[in-house]
Amino acid sequence: MSKLLFAAFNEGVKLSMSGMHEAAILAFDKVLAVDPKHVPALTAKGSSLAELGRTEEALRCFERAIEVDPTAADPHRDAAFCQLEQGEPEAAAQLMQRAVQLNPDPGYREAAAVEVYNVGNALLTRGSRRPDKARYRQARYTFELALELSPAYVEAAKALADVWERLGDTAQRDHYVQLASRLRPAAI
Repeated sequence: MSKLLFAAFNEGVKLSMSGMHEAAILAFDKVLAVDPKHVPALTAKGSSLAELGRTEEALRCFERAIEVDPTAADPHRDAAFCQLEQGEPEAAAQLMQRAVQLNPDPGYREAAAVEVYNVGNALLTRGSRRPDKARYRQARYTFELALELSPAYVEAAKALADVWERLGDTAQRDHYVQLASRLRPAAI
């Protein structure tokens, strides 16, 4: 990569990390104008777009990065988050499974589970109005994905118990309450 391209990419990263996502996108666009297959710039631009709530545009960046390098785990993971935001849990689960296949490190899987869990929490806490049943169903799929990624994730099991309570299914609620209690470390 040329020095100018490298400098433009680093400037974009610096701006993004400072929360200046619009300016970061412009810097990443400079890189992509020279090298439209620059996977790190595609992924970073997608991340900045996602931070701005421009999920559809972000998803297109991640999909392009996957197209260019199907062996890169992060674009798959990031595209999964976009799919969750758009209410597409099945597509998100497929992308996330591919991401953890590409990066089998347990820490990567655990970090992804925490991020997925946070998306589920955001679904239930975002906005001024109380979540409706549709948001609880979407959160259910999200928390299930977090638990699938990390089967010992106590908080995801507890969140699922709460969601099932809100959805009116006491049998499922009880199942996840029991699961959470079994996952809880024993008191010493």
